[in-house]
Amino acid sequence: MNKDRGAIKWNAMMLPEHVQLLREWQEEDTIVTQPQLDEAQLEQININLQRAYTEHCPIQLKVWEQTGLYTVSGAIQKINIHEQYVKLANSERIQFHHIYEALLDE
Repeated sequence: MNKDRGAIKWNAMMLPEHVQLLREWQEEDTIVTQPQLDEAQLEQININLQRAYTEHCPIQLKVWEQTGLYTVSGAIQKINIHEQYVKLANSERIQFHHIYEALLDE
């Protein structure tokens, strides 16, 4: 049986510059582009944020970051229109332009 070391044997033959370029290339593949929202979606997010804040009900926010998309939920403690962020009860601040969906937990 042939016990091949796979990629390990080829790493010794690669220049450090090539290894660095391959790592940068792999990192670029993990970057997620920001979802583009239309006016109706933005309006629905705004309505749900305002309703969750005034009625003190929990909300589930789907948030975009360059490394990926994630979901956070909780009650809204503060909405700052001037600095354009939402502060949740767990003290997490989320910028408006990073939110791509807001769902009420009723």
